[in-house]
Amino acid sequence: MEQRQSYGRHMWSIWSPLLIKFGISIILSMMFAFVLIWRYLAGQEAAGDAQALVQFMNNADKMQEMSAQVLKWAVDLAVPMEGAAALITIPVFLFLMHRDRVKEKAGAGEISVKRAPFYKYPLIIGISAAMCLGLNNLIVLSNLSSYSTSYEDTMEMLYQPSLWMQIVCLGILMPVCEELAYRGLMYRRMRMQMKFLPAALYSSVIFAITHGNLVQSLYGFAMGMMLSYVYEKYGSVLAPAAGHITANILSVAGTYFHWFDWMLKEGIRIGGVTVLCAAAASAIYVLMQRMENAFPETLKASGSHLAG
Repeated sequence: MEQRQSYGRHMWSIWSPLLIKFGISIILSMMFAFVLIWRYLAGQEAAGDAQALVQFMNNADKMQEMSAQVLKWAVDLAVPMEGAAALITIPVFLFLMHRDRVKEKAGAGEISVKRAPFYKYPLIIGISAAMCLGLNNLIVLSNLSSYSTSYEDTMEMLYQPSLWMQIVCLGILMPVCEELAYRGLMYRRMRMQMKFLPAALYSSVIFAITHGNLVQSLYGFAMGMMLSYVYEKYGSVLAPAAGHITANILSVAGTYFHWFDWMLKEGIRIGGVTVLCAAAASAIYVLMQRMENAFPETLKASGSHLAG
């Protein structure tokens, strides 16, 4: 019985950040949908009159029109809504991370996780930018988007708000929230129980699956492995957060200023840029390899205290 409870607590410690993240997003989406429906009904003068509301709801054509309009509004406002959900979730995750550090210290004294100095952070920006640009180019060259019907719709939805809204939500709030969840909580909690590779694979697979379509899942898995490696080398969640922000802002800027369209005009451009990105990412990886790992080889002894 004790072993089953221990396993259950262990699984809860891994998956609870995702349940919290998606739970907050779902609750906020429901509240948001209610506001949009009320807005539509107010425009139809059916929001404050019970009899008018009943008549409206009994009219199938009007209900269909309302559903279409509310869905359109929801799609148009999807990015700021996800940004708001991230803004609410970030303090929750920061609290959970602080609680984890307290439990680590209480369980095995001061955990020897060494943080890399900030002057080494430009390497993160370089490898993140190179991988983002190179992977996006490979997606275009391989025509992977043709195998995912939802990919183009998702991209259109994400990149339709104003540039500043994309930068704030897609470029800052959502990457920070995701890094706190997938690396700061999930990866680190697994790292307390296992070595780097299985922890990185497990967290990256989950990170990939939650992206929802084939193209983004493949991209997410590759980026997830890189960000886990960055966390392993730098010892602070600020490191993968900086990488994730770099990649997302580059994607936003590349789409908004049509850099990807410019590269696509000539095969030599996109091919040459992709090769340069691969070379840059490889060179930076070699430099990072020379850095000492921030995490000890195993933290299993202290990890058992995180599940409770």
